[in-house]
Amino acid sequence: MKLYPSLSPELAAWAARQPVFFTGSAGTHTPRINVSPKGYTSSHFAIFDSNTIAYVDRSGSGCETIANGYDNGRLTLLFISFGRSPRILRLFCRMKIIERGDREFDSWFNRVVADRRARDTLEDVRAVIVGHVWQVQTSCGYTVPRVKRQLLSSGGAAAGEEEEGQKKEDDDPEGLSVFEERPTLDDYWKKRPGERAITEYQILKNLASLDGLPGLRKARRAAGQSIWLTDLKARVRRALAEKDGMILGALLVVFFYASVVFGPAYLGLLSAARD
Repeated sequence: MKLYPSLSPELAAWAARQPVFFTGSAGTHTPRINVSPKGYTSSHFAIFDSNTIAYVDRSGSGCETIANGYDNGRLTLLFISFGRSPRILRLFCRMKIIERGDREFDSWFNRVVADRRARDTLEDVRAVIVGHVWQVQTSCGYTVPRVKRQLLSSGGAAAGEEEEGQKKEDDDPEGLSVFEERPTLDDYWKKRPGERAITEYQILKNLASLDGLPGLRKARRAAGQSIWLTDLKARVRRALAEKDGMILGALLVVFFYASVVFGPAYLGLLSAARD
């Protein structure tokens, strides 16, 4: 295992070639840890510099990453090699959620999805998730399965910089040729065009996470919810869940109160006893 403060050009290029990556997030005091697989890496994911990544988040049946991000901003991205050279790459990030309709959305959306024609077909994108990378981890990935050798492209699998003890393989700029993008999501939204259909779906599916954390703000507004009130309730629940901190705080209040009220009398008794 190796740790780095940022993405090297080699690791960045390798990550951008992988056909799938995973996002991990969790609420501060919730029981579930969410892991989501993501495809369309070539068109939905971008690396802007050694410490900034972003991907477009399309409307789906849940909004766990968004809800967890609003709760604490923690995000991990995981990339793995399915080719001859094993590797696991993790990007530990602070997450920023930029929803469609936010002032910064168009700018970030256009930067991630560079193809204008592709942007015109992505009406269902609900947010751009920006990750500010604060640490990078690589590890061997020896137990991760690989695609059968005979299925790989002639150039071999995407390899890149190797972990200690690994054999260096030739790098294939095209990545793994055995994968193809699944068209199901595109087909689904083509049958339901228009902002109204998307908003109705988001109200139905994206108001809150499975753990009850506030979800997509656009959906909450459309459903008539007060954003500041639901966020305040979530903050109160989060504070009340800090039981150890609340107990410690109560004990400190009692201690300082006793010090102020009884301290002078106690010091007077000590002084009299010494005299």
